Amino acid sequence: MIKMQTKPGDFAKILLALLVALALCGCQTCKTPLEPQICYEPPLQLIETLPTSFPVLTTPDYRYDWAKELLMGNVFAHEQDYYRAITCYKRALILLPKKEEQRRQQIEYDIVLSYYLGKKYLDTINTFEASSLVQASSAFPAYRELLIMLYDAYKQVGSESAEAKACQILNLLQTLEPETAAQEQLSQAVIEADFTYMYSQESLPLANMLLGYETQAKSVQKARTLNALLPGAGYLYVGQKQAALTSFIINGLFIAAAYHFFSHKNIAAGAIVSSLEFGWYFGGINGAGLAATEYNERLYECAAKDFLINQKLFPVLLFQHAF
Repeated sequence: MIKMQTKPGDFAKILLALLVALALCGCQTCKTPLEPQICYEPPLQLIETLPTSFPVLTTPDYRYDWAKELLMGNVFAHEQDYYRAITCYKRALILLPKKEEQRRQQIEYDIVLSYYLGKKYLDTINTFEASSLVQASSAFPAYRELLIMLYDAYKQVGSESAEAKACQILNLLQTLEPETAAQEQLSQAVIEADFTYMYSQESLPLANMLLGYETQAKSVQKARTLNALLPGAGYLYVGQKQAALTSFIINGLFIAAAYHFFSHKNIAAGAIVSSLEFGWYFGGINGAGLAATEYNERLYECAAKDFLINQKLFPVLLFQHAF
């Protein structure tokens, strides 16, 4: 019987080869989807300069308390103090005579708009669905703006029922305002990083934005592969120098310890240290992939936000009227 002799250093070589082989097999070849967080705060002067869709309050109106509350609500809204604005609008609703149906819808709309601009999307939806605005038609003075903000609010909530209602509103917009509907659709696609939809559009500014992003984006697979070949290299690839150094040192120490134990025929200790190294090694590979994804998300957020502002595609930038 032939006995195979294994040199002490062979254990470390076999371990390293096995780690690299498993890591390379586990690398994802598909493009990692992005989950960007794109927020936009409209400048104060934007809301101030937009005209109202409703009849302006007249001097005789100011004899009534509801009109005074409505006026104060508008002042707070223009200052982006939406909490106080909503409080005034709600008091105005309580004081408003039942015969003032048009003013009632105006005030209800102002409350919905305040919640929306304050990024309280669920409150926006709940307030709308509990108001008389659910019966509003295209004759309603602010109907276009109402549809724009409701579509965005339902998309922001993102539940199955909310998505269905957003689809209904988009269909309605496509009938009444085809151009606005197309802008809303593109805006949401950019916000959600829907590359399939974006690449289907014929738009030079959009193509330039996507090209700029693709040119600077990091490959998740490459980050994982680099970290598999040399722990820390994947982090260095995405610019995280401190994480790269930490990963390299920790993995190096574990590999050195495993080699030491195996070379001194302490198989049990070597096996324990090797199992710990497996965890750090694969954790580093996955971490490098996540770091590349995070890098791409931040890169995309900056590019997409600039595009949406320059093309005036944020929903609030589509408004033609406000309070």
